[in-house]
Amino acid sequence: MFYIKTNKFNMKLQLSLLQDMVTRPKYAFTQIASQNLSSWPAFILIILTMQLFYALYFNQVDMPWLVDYTVNTSLGQATPAEKQQLSQRLTEETIRLSASIGSVLMLVFYGLITSVYLNVITKLDEQNTDGFKDWFGFYWWVQIPAVFQLLLSSIVVLVTDSSQTPLMDLQITSINQILGLTPEDKFYSFAASFDLFSLWSIVLLFYGLSVRTQLKTSTITNICIIPFIFMLAFSLVFG
Repeated sequence: MFYIKTNKFNMKLQLSLLQDMVTRPKYAFTQIASQNLSSWPAFILIILTMQLFYALYFNQVDMPWLVDYTVNTSLGQATPAEKQQLSQRLTEETIRLSASIGSVLMLVFYGLITSVYLNVITKLDEQNTDGFKDWFGFYWWVQIPAVFQLLLSSIVVLVTDSSQTPLMDLQITSINQILGLTPEDKFYSFAASFDLFSLWSIVLLFYGLSVRTQLKTSTITNICIIPFIFMLAFSLVFG
């Protein structure tokens, strides 16, 4: 559940879960369920690593260049006058806030959507009594790979020599490193954001559902694949 139970909080156990998420994810989710562990540590860890990454990035990036890059990629084929108008409104502070705060809000929004989806779809298991709050807490454990992805991206920021690197290019494990799509391509946002750590989250979702429900393996697999298909469709329509 997404609340703190001080009598259940065990720092050593919480830290060991990070290792278990890599080596034995099913055991990790069994521990979370049996110990009724709070998801607050996972949530806080994700947010802190996210803010660390943005702090490092904005400390290094050439902000005037980033403003111009954001304007050009956002407006695409717009006229120079339209781009100039946006450039005047799009300040460096606006970009900082929209990235550091907007990304947190977007992550929470995805968590809400995913929780609603899991709350509905897991009703296929008549014995499962988890509600929306339970799945909202569960979501943050599934997102633990984001911590490792953000730390890796932070290392890339520290070792790169260029001060003119787009955010998306820092995800060196994304499938766009293979596809080489540009911001003008429909699937660019999906390809640039979906990486090995996203696959890891899908694996964690699978094992987590196998622990919390009595659903068949094939059903759980389909539950995990549907959001992936939705993201592809969203990129096709709005990309």
